Amino acid sequence: MAITIKKVEKWTRKKNITKLIKVLPDVDNDIRIAIIKALGNTKDERAMNTLITYLRDPDASIRFAAVEALGTMGNGRALEFVRQLWNIENDIELREKAVWAMCEIKAKMTTENKS
Repeated sequence: MAITIKKVEKWTRKKNITKLIKVLPDVDNDIRIAIIKALGNTKDERAMNTLITYLRDPDASIRFAAVEALGTMGNGRALEFVRQLWNIENDIELREKAVWAMCEIKAKMTTENKS
C-alpha cells in the first residue's frame, strides 16, 4: 500500500498519530515532510518525541521540517533539543529556523504560563 499525501491528510484529520509515526521511516521525503508537519500541529507527546529524533536525520530537509514542527508545537520540553541542533548545525537556513523555533517555543511557554 503506497502512502500518499491524501492518506496522510486523512490520518491527520482522524488524529491517527500512531499510524503517522509508524509509517514515517518507510516513506519518501515528500511524504515524510508532510507527516512531520502534521505531527507539529498536534500537542501529542508521542509526536514531539518522534520529531525530536528527526532533528538528527542525515537529510537537512527532514531536520528543517522537524525543527519547524517543534516550533509550531511549542512544547517547552523540546527547547533544549532545538538548542542542541542550533549548536551543532552547519546549515545556515537550518540554524535560522532553529532560532525561530526557540522563539516560538518560548513565546508559547510564556502564553501558557499566563493562562
